[in-house]
Amino acid sequence: MMCHESVPTHIERPHSMSATPTSQTRFVPHAEGDTHAVMGDPMRFIVTAEHTRGGYALAEQIVRPGNGAPPHIHHNEEESFYILEGTILAVADGVEHRLNPGDFIHVPRGVVRSFTNIGDTDARLLIQHCPGSAAGFYIAMGKLPFPPDLKDIKALGDQYNIEIVFPQP
Repeated sequence: MMCHESVPTHIERPHSMSATPTSQTRFVPHAEGDTHAVMGDPMRFIVTAEHTRGGYALAEQIVRPGNGAPPHIHHNEEESFYILEGTILAVADGVEHRLNPGDFIHVPRGVVRSFTNIGDTDARLLIQHCPGSAAGFYIAMGKLPFPPDLKDIKALGDQYNIEIVFPQP
């Protein structure tokens, strides 16, 4: 899964162009990778923008029952979720989606989204961000005390152009 602003339909490759990739192949064995507690749940970064020349980031997150992400907007990134285990209620642009294992949802940048594990057991999901700049936000969130104050999350989000959407009074 790779994201680009636009994808050409045909690319000319000069005969003199080297076939050597500009980044290194990355192999991440099961259960390895950099893991950080995000909102109290482990998020394992499989690849980040550093590994993909900025193209995308991919993480596996385990989400406890009742936990998830508050309403927020990624102004720079597309965000996709693929459910491996459990049941997630995702809300995107005000529409609820009940996600079960094997289900996938893609949320474009600029759209309010949130998700909650509505099951009785831990949920496990893959989360992809395109481009991969959002990984820094989640890694920094892992350094906040748990439970984090929403104002601290908002201040951090401001640094990464991720807007936390507070309930209207």
